[in-house]
Amino acid sequence: MFLSFEKVRSEIEGQFLPVNWIEESGIDAETLEKEIFALCAEGGSRAVIKARSFRLIAERSRIAIDKKDIFQDKLFAGGLLVKQRSLWEKEIKDRYLPDENRELQEAWACGAYRGESDFGHTSPNSRLLLSVGFGGLKARIEEGARSSALSEKQKDFYTSCLIVLEGLKTAALRLSNAIRPYNEKNAEALLHIVEHPPRDSYEAMQLLIFYFFMHEYVFGTRVRTLGRLDVLLTPFYRTDLENGTYTKEELRGMLKFFLHKFWAAKVAFDLPFCLGGIDSDGNEVTNEVSRLIVEVYRALDIHSPKIHIRVSEQTPRDFLLLVLSSIRAGNSSFVFVNDRIGIEALRRVGCSERDARDYVPIGCYEPAVWGVEIGCTGNGCVSLAKAVELTLTGGYDLKSGKRIGCATESIRTFDDFFAAVKAQISYMAEKAMDYITKIEGHYAQIGPDPMLSMQYGESVRKGVDVMEGGAKYNNSSLYFYFIATLVDSLCAVKRLVFDEKRFSLEGLYEMLRADWQGYEAERQYSLRIEEKYGNGNPTADAITKEVADFCAALVNARPNGRGGVFKAALFSIDRYVKCGEQTMATPDGRHAGDILSKNLCATVGMDQNGITSLIRSATAFDHALFPNGSVLDILLHPSAVSGEDGMTAFLGILLTYFKRGGFAMHGNVFDAKLLREAQMNPQKYKTLQV
Repeated sequence: MFLSFEKVRSEIEGQFLPVNWIEESGIDAETLEKEIFALCAEGGSRAVIKARSFRLIAERSRIAIDKKDIFQDKLFAGGLLVKQRSLWEKEIKDRYLPDENRELQEAWACGAYRGESDFGHTSPNSRLLLSVGFGGLKARIEEGARSSALSEKQKDFYTSCLIVLEGLKTAALRLSNAIRPYNEKNAEALLHIVEHPPRDSYEAMQLLIFYFFMHEYVFGTRVRTLGRLDVLLTPFYRTDLENGTYTKEELRGMLKFFLHKFWAAKVAFDLPFCLGGIDSDGNEVTNEVSRLIVEVYRALDIHSPKIHIRVSEQTPRDFLLLVLSSIRAGNSSFVFVNDRIGIEALRRVGCSERDARDYVPIGCYEPAVWGVEIGCTGNGCVSLAKAVELTLTGGYDLKSGKRIGCATESIRTFDDFFAAVKAQISYMAEKAMDYITKIEGHYAQIGPDPMLSMQYGESVRKGVDVMEGGAKYNNSSLYFYFIATLVDSLCAVKRLVFDEKRFSLEGLYEMLRADWQGYEAERQYSLRIEEKYGNGNPTADAITKEVADFCAALVNARPNGRGGVFKAALFSIDRYVKCGEQTMATPDGRHAGDILSKNLCATVGMDQNGITSLIRSATAFDHALFPNGSVLDILLHPSAVSGEDGMTAFLGILLTYFKRGGFAMHGNVFDAKLLREAQMNPQKYKTLQV
């Protein structure tokens, strides 16, 4: 009935590299761009302009089909709607926020803080999409549009949604007609989902793929999760087996094509989805489909899409061991998240208990309520490490000489120094959040998103785009980076300057300005002091808690510019490299330009008391204070997790971290020899992640 995945894998592996567009199927890229920007010049509602632009692409642009794949998804867009939004945003910044934008750009160039619009961390209401289909979404929009008391803006909203649906229908029909000579079943699936909800697992997967590539690759909005995949597919899976529509092996084969599609696309930052955890009623959802997805994923030996594993007290032990065994085997694209902490964190920033239970991690690790929250989980950040530099320089970036912080008050004690560091953190956070709030007031003119809005019940009911505050929860975010570097630096200042009085604060500053050159003995002493984050040291852990409490209080529940609130995060993603390059030497013994600490990890080489002590330090604060997420990365040698005892130990590490209140954990299992081999032969280790 279906193509064998194993037989065609080598042929579909490169379907995106490059895409073989059917030249005669549409106009060339240059003509398409001219027609798109001719629409922009006509003026009027930008939601309608964007919708018409999408429809034009759906009608006039080239398509491509994958004859050896069982799912279709390709419509040429050339990044034009991303370019459209970028031009609109530049116009807004130049007109309304020129000084603020310039100030932020300078601060970020120094590795200090950043604030920006965020249209790239969306979570579609994929459950509703599969439940009612495009036809059902259209009926809901038409019902909302029938009101006799609509403003012009509301009319434009409903019009934009209907135009997008026309475009989606056109694109699906074109792909259906093109693939029909090669795969009748695929053609019929595309034809059906144009008007109706999917009838089976195959049509459900085709709809998810079609929606994702239309929204991200054509409409230009990053889709940072497809949602809870086991929850989405379970009803279809069970019905297919009960009705004899498909066998388990056929469903397994479908999943291979489905998961491989995103791997072949090399989706930027790895599209994630979620498995496991409790539902709105408090019941664990992990089931046969959850296990099947993990088994297929492991067999494919791929590391994208990323998989979030929600863990509740009810999550079956065998399921966790299945995932852990996959990590042990080298597939580390799994992130575990703690339901208890995620739910509590969302509840504290105003989400109902029932809504919070149905969260989904966005992008990296950021929890948001599935299908009812626009979390904007990547708005801005503050470098905690930079706060030390700014304290010592009186607010100036050492490398550029630019003033990017506040003046430093007189410092006589360690408490004074800590207070001065907090003042710099507060200054940077206020600057970032102020800009975010201001730019959010212009979202309607920058990035309206009718394709996403039509899936959000509150948005459709109110006739308001989700990017303008149309969702039930309309939140924003601010990250705090490099907590271990800050804690280690504070500990060093406390001990070396104020407790032991080895040298003055001014003397320390001179050493740091010199990048420790000529002061190697002093640097080595600082590196060796016992007060380090990651070792369960009581002094370091107390400072960790104080820093975390302070940062969370600056951000959480502060009103944003879209009728929602800010949510704090405590992780650094990959910024520890770039920001490190822009940060002067730090009191913990780090050289200028060296990397900073990553996520909730200790400074490299400083966690010397084992994983238990690292966990103790990483849970020295309340993780529910960070409703936009936090994560601890752990690195284990294969010998530590070998055999049945090793798997038990691996599970124990995870559950201990969660019991102590950690939110997210990401694990890697490999040794130095493997890393060296990967450097020498990268093609043999394409799926290796660090």
